Amino acid sequence: MHELLEKDRVYAAVDLLFLTVRERRLYLLLSRRENEPCAGYAALPGRMIGLSESAEETAAVLENEMLPGAGAYMEQLYTFSDVHRDARGRVITIAYFALIPYQRLERLLPSTKMRLYEIDTRAEEPVLTDEEGKRLAKSDLAFDHARIIQTCVNRLKGKIGYTDISLRLLSDDKRFTMVELEGIFEAVTGQEADKSNFRRFIRSRFEDSGIITALRQTEKQTRGRPALLYRWNREA
Repeated sequence: MHELLEKDRVYAAVDLLFLTVRERRLYLLLSRRENEPCAGYAALPGRMIGLSESAEETAAVLENEMLPGAGAYMEQLYTFSDVHRDARGRVITIAYFALIPYQRLERLLPSTKMRLYEIDTRAEEPVLTDEEGKRLAKSDLAFDHARIIQTCVNRLKGKIGYTDISLRLLSDDKRFTMVELEGIFEAVTGQEADKSNFRRFIRSRFEDSGIITALRQTEKQTRGRPALLYRWNREA
């Protein structure tokens, strides 16, 4: 059934991008719309903003509805206000992205109808692949969600070099290796990191400033020397 909206009103909504990293690949959670418009299309979870809610409060409610107990790091992405972006009526949406370590997300996946899609971060527009290898293109996504997804990918690429968003995707921010952090950077940027340059960058960006600290511990590996462990000093 087509959800009717009053034509002489402007509505505000929130759309949420749940993102994680697994095996050096960036993943996004999507579901299939059951109702028109765009019935059967892959879509981001969304919710209208209530009269007594702020956009941030609506985003928090939506997160809890879709992934109870996720405890994701959430940040506002952008406001999308194209006049004809929603066939139901005049709907302005405020998009947020939520970053979740995969180890935490994995425990929650059986309880959600959303599915994981790998994002090809090298592409100029969204190309997503599900776990069966089926590919979604821009035309397979509902509304303007392709634009929202690509805007988010571009934002993450821009922010990963000068903020701590990479650390928010670590499985354990109190015990992690440089290889784990390198994998997150590769997932977001879509580029293989040069190990020497990457370590110099991390040292100047995070270690010298005290944001991360090397521990007096190592992690055993199947080959080579044990990997040095680090911790994230959140107070820094």
